[in-house]
Amino acid sequence: MKLKEVTEGKVRVFVPDPKEYMIEGKFDPSWAPVFYNSKMTFNRDLSVIVVNLLKPKIILDTLSATGIRGIRYYVESWKSEQLILNDKNSTATSLIQINVKNNGIENAKIYNKDANALLYEIKSDYIDIDPFGSPAPFILSSINATIRNGIVAFTATDLSPLEGSSRTSCRRKYDAINYKLSSSKELGLRILIGKIIREAAILEKTVYPLFSFYADYYYRLFVRVESGARKADENINKNLKYFGECPRCGFQSFVDENCKIKCPVCGEIFIIIGPLYSGPLHNMEFLKRITDTYSDFNYLSSFNRIQKLLNVIEKEAKYKSVFYNISKLASKLKISAIPPINSILECLGDASRTHFVPTGIRTDREYEEITRCIKNLR
Repeated sequence: MKLKEVTEGKVRVFVPDPKEYMIEGKFDPSWAPVFYNSKMTFNRDLSVIVVNLLKPKIILDTLSATGIRGIRYYVESWKSEQLILNDKNSTATSLIQINVKNNGIENAKIYNKDANALLYEIKSDYIDIDPFGSPAPFILSSINATIRNGIVAFTATDLSPLEGSSRTSCRRKYDAINYKLSSSKELGLRILIGKIIREAAILEKTVYPLFSFYADYYYRLFVRVESGARKADENINKNLKYFGECPRCGFQSFVDENCKIKCPVCGEIFIIIGPLYSGPLHNMEFLKRITDTYSDFNYLSSFNRIQKLLNVIEKEAKYKSVFYNISKLASKLKISAIPPINSILECLGDASRTHFVPTGIRTDREYEEITRCIKNLR
């Protein structure tokens, strides 16, 4: 295997040389013997900032591939008491050994095991699940391996089922009924969180989102794990709901049941999806800690992008409602000339953009106020 040295953040690691695995002039990271995706640098950069705030005693990078994620945590975030890197691919673990040594890390434990098997053998206060595709096969085992008040970080790249394009796949992987709705970019993240909450409840545990975001073609989510059947029941009863959207007028809201519900605005039957999580997507105190400290990482290649993302999330996080996609809503209202988003925000007064889509706004204003602004600004 021919290797190429790359720099990411403050580390230098060897990865399979893409030129050796190109097909008809194209390259996909999954074609190489060991997976390395440079397009996930933004994900890793922002995760480095989060782990720096968490300062876990044990970092477990469950699906390590080249080892770059765990190595970056140790070098850039926090020198944890234990760094555990694992991959079931023996070629990957051999490469991890090279990369660990290349970055002067002496106390890393490297395992060559199936991720789920390892997660039933050890306990940790920070576990990272960054798979190729869906994190669903690793949810139960990762929650099991996390100690009380520990953190699990999930990446999900299978947006097709989560956003409702592949309905049968969503039902199979996430046990949720799904359709492609106007706000599916956010609802997909909520379906993922809902699945994690239900899986954690099996173990008499529950989870609460600490920080989450959508970028490029994936969701990234950090959850805090808490123990206790009562807490699990309370979270399910309070925060697991369904979501309805009117196909005629675009009104949308959380609903308690999956049944035929008439739109309160026009009387059309709702399209219902779920179950999904209806609570806050961020812990506001932790979000403030991120926004207060991220400037310490201005060396990151994606620093400007991180700054822009956090500025938007900081503003939208205070609203409880799912965002409205103005372009979709205007289409349902038969309005062809969509007013500028900034004009709508000014009209509403108490509203913000969302990071999920450029044409989305987040507000706790009533539907009638939103549509009135859209119509009056035409």
